[in-house]
Amino acid sequence: MNMDVKENIRKRLNRALRSKYDVLIVDDNQEQANLTKLLIEEYGFKAQFLTDSSKALEKIQSDQPSVVILDLMMPELDGLRLCRQIKTSKDTYKTKVIIYSGKMYDSDRRKAIQFGADAFFVKPTRANRLISKIKELLPSTTYQNEPCHN
Repeated sequence: MNMDVKENIRKRLNRALRSKYDVLIVDDNQEQANLTKLLIEEYGFKAQFLTDSSKALEKIQSDQPSVVILDLMMPELDGLRLCRQIKTSKDTYKTKVIIYSGKMYDSDRRKAIQFGADAFFVKPTRANRLISKIKELLPSTTYQNEPCHN
């Protein structure tokens, strides 16, 4: 069997064993989190959301999603602190983090990148920009290329 085929199969198996979804959305606004989840699923990704930021790190460590989308302003544990915890943990430091926030100041963007975020988007953003970034951050074997239309 071709080495590329073997590697592709190995990646898919590891992915299937590691997680039942690709993207975890952490946002204390349940409606916003659900809308983001539905958008992401429309493009063939598997997604879940969590509205309790204080439980997010534990879930990220146990489920190992490839991408985490964080809101900045959340009670108890804000998105910047959670991003820092994800990026400094030996178990989760490779997890890609996208900050998706209503805050639009350059200082917030700079801090997010300084704390390890892989991308920063201001809500609302065009769906294609967010989806393109997720595709860039995820291994290509984990998503479908076209939107799902039922």
